[in-house]
Amino acid sequence: MARTRRAESAQEAEEVTQPQADAPPADAPGSSAAPETGKSQWSSRIGGGWTDAKAGVHLNEDHANHRMTIKFDEKPSEAVRNVMKKDHGYQFDGEDQLWWKRVNFAKARQVRREAEDVAFQVANMIRQERGLEQKQSFSLGM
Repeated sequence: MARTRRAESAQEAEEVTQPQADAPPADAPGSSAAPETGKSQWSSRIGGGWTDAKAGVHLNEDHANHRMTIKFDEKPSEAVRNVMKKDHGYQFDGEDQLWWKRVNFAKARQVRREAEDVAFQVANMIRQERGLEQKQSFSLGM
């Protein structure tokens, strides 16, 4: 079952294109379309999480690779990158253009909660850099 992501804004909604009805699926026999790489593979592996669209921060859990991921719409400032790397031990995945940290099964709930806290912290840092209102809390629908 393929998952689709909802557009975060009206601008994104306009950019999302629907496949043409007469075009064969990319995985159909005899199809000449090559499978996409990078972001499309990344988005098909994720589940759960939250997004701060104004800050451009997306937190997700990559189940296939057992890691928490934080993705930015734009390259974050050096201060944000330092918080991710030096303060919290995240690594940058250049292929998928996201930051990640391994989920330890023995401490999975703790790692997820820490990832939520880090994403919330850097989202507020970006909001402050852009002169936007700070968020006081976030909701994951728990």
